Order: sequence, then structure tokens, then C-alpha cells
Amino acid sequence: MKHDIITLTPFCELSQKSAAQINTVAGHQFDNNAIQINFGKLILEPATIGELVEVSLAHIGIDITGYLTVADIERLLGLELKYLEQEYISYLIAQNLSVEGIRYLRFIDKDEVKHLSSLMTSIFSCNRLETNMYVAMDSMDIDPDYLHMKPQSLSPKLKLSVSWAPFETSLSTDEITSLSSDDMVMVYSK
Repeated sequence: MKHDIITLTPFCELSQKSAAQINTVAGHQFDNNAIQINFGKLILEPATIGELVEVSLAHIGIDITGYLTVADIERLLGLELKYLEQEYISYLIAQNLSVEGIRYLRFIDKDEVKHLSSLMTSIFSCNRLETNMYVAMDSMDIDPDYLHMKPQSLSPKLKLSVSWAPFETSLSTDEITSLSSDDMVMVYSK
């Protein structure tokens, strides 16, 4: 049998801490009766997002670092940010969003966005606003008592179909039984 050596390189590496935090919030909604955060998908390449504003969110049961797009901040404030000083933008964010526990930290331009770690999309909502927020997974501190499973929104008319196609193997039964936990078997479609 011919053996080829291959090297598998991961697209992205997550620490065990980040993976545990992702698994904790995946499919969940944070709700402390004042704010809600619906967690979405993981973004492995934040460089595609564009310019961001880094904020911290500290409220009952949650303390996270999040990122809002400049367009969302402009929509929430009703102003174009490119004409304003950063100190004034910080003041406006404090005036408008501090009740919800959001505090301005800094601007992040497109070059810096490339160096951010993996982010998770979310929808932040409270009684008077709703916006997209990207959550930094490595700085997330959430009380699990406030996490609830999201209701499933599958259509009752959805039909499940299963197809089964057995595969062919080039290995003999002796080769299969002699495989150890250190061996790797590649499976691919014909």
C-alpha cells in the first residue's frame, strides 16, 4: 500500500477557554429582564467587518467587551462620526448608552480589526434600541443563570429526508483491525 505524508494546517486555532465560552453561549440568549443578547455565529476572520468601536458592556450578570460598527453607532446617535473628536463621541455614547451599561473604549480602524481574536455575532436589545454587536470571546464573563435556550424556529411543515449510501473501502479486514489510535484514515467522496 502506498503511503503519502500530508500536513493538515488549521484555519484558526481556539484556546480551550475560548472553546468552552463558545459552547456555553451557543444557541442561548442572555436575558436579565433589562437587556437581551441573542448569540449568533462565530466570526473567524474579523477583518471583513470594517471599522469598529470597542465598547464594554457591564450589567447584571454580564461583563463583556463588544464591538459595534461605525455605521451602527452613527444610526444610534443620529450623527456622522467622521466629523467629531473621539472624546466627544465618548461623551455622546455615555449620554445615550450608559443606562444600558455600555461604555466607550476606543476606535478600531480596518488595520487593527485584522488582529482581533475570533468574535461572535450577537443582537443586543433593550427597551429602546436594538443593534448588532460583535462579542470578544476571550473577555466574556456571563452568569449562566441568565442564559436561556433560544426557541427553535423550524417550520412544522419541514420534511426530513435521509439518504444512505454505503462506502467502499480499499482496506482489508486485517488492515482495519490492525489500525491503532495513532493512525489516520481519510474518508472522501468518490
